[in-house]
Amino acid sequence: MPFSQGISMETIQKDTKTSLSINGEVAEVSAAYNKHRKATAAEKAKLTRLEGKEGLDYLAKYINKHLNHRSGAAHTAAGVEKTGYGDCWGLSDWTAKKLAKAGYQVKVVQGANSYSSRHRWVKVKVDGKWINFEPSLVTKRYGSKHYTKTCARMSRVVTTYNCD
Repeated sequence: MPFSQGISMETIQKDTKTSLSINGEVAEVSAAYNKHRKATAAEKAKLTRLEGKEGLDYLAKYINKHLNHRSGAAHTAAGVEKTGYGDCWGLSDWTAKKLAKAGYQVKVVQGANSYSSRHRWVKVKVDGKWINFEPSLVTKRYGSKHYTKTCARMSRVVTTYNCD
């Protein structure tokens, strides 16, 4: 529905699927929505200083606030960074790279669930123990679950970072 036919600004800001022709007032609304989604420089800087379980808690909150899962979306860290959306491969790649840059030992792992035979998530070593970190499930799309909740059984390690 075109803006001129009665769609409200509130609807545009809430509905990320609304397609609009960018011009005049509509462009300002779209820009306001995108600005709200983007992380601040301070939030991004904190991603490089993650430590221990507190760092994992922060990362989960960051993902929940600024990223989301979408089937068929970006499947690389670069794509997730650019669009704010990723499938399980993209979110796992993005998460693994952020954790590795902060100094964690990280494995990207793959396994089967009821939706896919190739679902991916991350295992991260904290205090000598490997912990599951499931970036797809911490997104709003999947109900903002705790990062240790998983939906698949690991069948293989895809790649590792900072591992001996």
